[in-house]
Amino acid sequence: MIKVFLAVITVMAPGVIGGNPIHGTSTQGGLSGFVFLPGSAVLGEGCLRVQTHLNYVDLKGSGNYLLLPLSVTWGWMDGFEIGGEIPFYLDDSEAGDRLLGDITAGCAWLYETARGGSAIVLRGQLRLPTGLEGRDRGSELVLGAATSTTFRLFRLQASASYILNGGRNPFKDRITDYMDFTIGGASYVTEDVQIVCAMDGNTLGNFGLSGSGILYAFEGISLFGVLRAGLSGNETYSISAGVSWTGSDF
Repeated sequence: MIKVFLAVITVMAPGVIGGNPIHGTSTQGGLSGFVFLPGSAVLGEGCLRVQTHLNYVDLKGSGNYLLLPLSVTWGWMDGFEIGGEIPFYLDDSEAGDRLLGDITAGCAWLYETARGGSAIVLRGQLRLPTGLEGRDRGSELVLGAATSTTFRLFRLQASASYILNGGRNPFKDRITDYMDFTIGGASYVTEDVQIVCAMDGNTLGNFGLSGSGILYAFEGISLFGVLRAGLSGNETYSISAGVSWTGSDF
């Protein structure tokens, strides 16, 4: 599947990339940002981003799984993007051989920008319970915001969301709503290499630290790797490697 994806992108890129599309990747759920750090930027009107990454997750005392999320993000209009993500479970020691996980769809609106690159983005997402029981935590409505500012050569980012859960919560069965947050930053090491560090967590007691490296290898194409260490919760660690392609004039 990954080889097919790369082949399609290689064929499409020369014909559809016009001008200089913005570099970038997508966060979990398909909107703009980094894998574990939602961003405060949105795609420009007519821009399209397609991303996938292979993610190995080790669970505390209960096996592991191999996940391949595929996401698409589109700049619908100026300051507004829509996106979605479909996760595929390639190998799961706990939950049989059904591939599909919970599908997520969402949108982001650039609410305000200020001097120095500071910005606020309002975000909304809907998670659909399409996955196998054990992976599926029920339908979820996510409402939140992300903000950022630049300090010298470091881009500071933070986000927070309120999540209304449909009832099958993987952490505590009786909790039907909770909050999550992320805080971190990104900095360019060279013109084509960016590093990202983040801390993510939620009010259910799940916390983790992550580090990412992004290589803007070709025009419109980003290669990235992510390592996350679980400080508490059900994950021990995860390792990801992926590719993101951004084009314009769609």
